[in-house]
Amino acid sequence: RIFKDPSAMEIAFERKDIDMISFHSSPTSAHRLKKLPHANIELRGGEAIGPLGWVAFNLKKKPLDDARVRQAIAYAIDREFITKKLHGGLTKVATGPIAPGSPFYTDKVESYRLNLEKANQLLDAAGLKKGADGTRFTLQLDVQPGSPDNYGTIAEYLKPQLKKVGIHVNLRISPDFPTWAKRVGGHDFEASMDASFNYGDPVIGVHRTYLSSNIKPGVVWSNTQNYVSPKVDDLLARATVERDLEKRKALYHAFQKQVVEDVPVAFTHVWAIATVADKSLRNLPITIWSGLTPYDEIERK
Repeated sequence: RIFKDPSAMEIAFERKDIDMISFHSSPTSAHRLKKLPHANIELRGGEAIGPLGWVAFNLKKKPLDDARVRQAIAYAIDREFITKKLHGGLTKVATGPIAPGSPFYTDKVESYRLNLEKANQLLDAAGLKKGADGTRFTLQLDVQPGSPDNYGTIAEYLKPQLKKVGIHVNLRISPDFPTWAKRVGGHDFEASMDASFNYGDPVIGVHRTYLSSNIKPGVVWSNTQNYVSPKVDDLLARATVERDLEKRKALYHAFQKQVVEDVPVAFTHVWAIATVADKSLRNLPITIWSGLTPYDEIERK
């Protein structure tokens, strides 16, 4: 059955009109649905999808062209608060451009743990002094509609949070997805809540965001950040053709460290991809592909 919005789908599950919601990504709704006596919320699986949430920056816009400003914003974001409080512990902290669960993942990167003092120091060093009202500069943050836990809720949190370091956030919420896609794909933005899926191999889902050759105005989920790093381009080119697994891992580890240092995006969280199912079902799609796997083995108990 096809539904126009997630809320209608959830109501149908509550009424037992449908047996399963696959690829469910709202932590708030998952917490509510798991209280139903007939509901089974399964969070296992999805490692091959690797869904990452982040704040994307347009590096052509001042003062975001300064890495120190982007690093300051990263230090000002409390990812533990996002995952544990806003998402109720159902999401994980994202550390870099490759999601945990991938054989190429490493956590040996700058963690950007909440550090408002360091954020203020970096902004001072970038020459962004506070005005009489305590504001250094105004940042327009774009938000696409839908998926409020992954976008809207975090965006609302960032307004008072970034104000602590002198950044005034104006939210620009698009009325629909095409409007948001046109703005971000056309590089008509300063910063935006966004996300991308890694998929089974970094060449498929990761390279597109960071290769300078993939800066393609008008194409959403390309390198819309205008990020250019000859070092990253070289690492990704070599990783594409490297057949030795350990050598390939080393290339991707170096890539993650460089991207995290450059902060073309400030990583926030790894989405929770839940399978919401009636307790009468077994053999749920909880493989590394989660809801993108075939359903031919699902049975009624």
